[in-house]
Amino acid sequence: MKRFFSGLFAALVVVLSAAPFLYVFVRSFLSPGGVTFQYYYDVFLASPKYLFRFWKSIGMAVCIAAGQLLISVFAGFGFAKYKFPGRNFLFFLLMILMTLPVQVTLVPDFIMLGYMNLLNTYAALILPSIIVPLGTFILTQSFKSVPDTVLDAAMLDGCGVLRMLLYVVSPMNKSGLVCVLLLSFLDAWNMVEQPIAFLKEAEQYPVSVALAYTPPSETSVQLVCCILVVLPALFLFTFFNRELVEGIVLAEVK
Repeated sequence: MKRFFSGLFAALVVVLSAAPFLYVFVRSFLSPGGVTFQYYYDVFLASPKYLFRFWKSIGMAVCIAAGQLLISVFAGFGFAKYKFPGRNFLFFLLMILMTLPVQVTLVPDFIMLGYMNLLNTYAALILPSIIVPLGTFILTQSFKSVPDTVLDAAMLDGCGVLRMLLYVVSPMNKSGLVCVLLLSFLDAWNMVEQPIAFLKEAEQYPVSVALAYTPPSETSVQLVCCILVVLPALFLFTFFNRELVEGIVLAEVK
């Protein structure tokens, strides 16, 4: 009986979670005259503005994910394998910063970007987003699993730090790297507050924000764009869900 109610509750959660997506998917095929594919034609073929904004948002999210991964690899390796004064204190501050919501940093980021004359540019979205503590925390915990004897052997073979990271540490921590890459990409893909705060022109908004500015007359097209927005996240989770779960579990275990 307990198993039955557990399964029933799980099924209910799945149905409630999937209901909005199913509504959007079904509604995107409906028109006052019945079932139609016209709205998909408008988004994918008739006008380039929708796909142009989509690929522009993809490029921005990829730049953020790549930059965040690069910084997290070096910082995580330093925290995990090097002893330096104040390491534990700095790592404690890193964990404190992880608890801060993005809204807390919007004002200081806005002021600094203004001094750098980067407001109303895509650099205003990319640069602050690549310096976040979560990736460093995950990779620090992941790199701790690499035995010091392996690193000593690599150094005896003549490996420098870069070669060691590239050919020894990274292959042994593939799940952690993929986890950071996916989480950073999805966070960048779903950003809302930063574009509104740092960009002045609505035409520059990524697809995550632009959907809210779709005219009421294009509601059906907006639903098709919602399907388009879901596709990258759905693709990444489908093909890399094992690495994502393993990376999160490894960070928790450590």
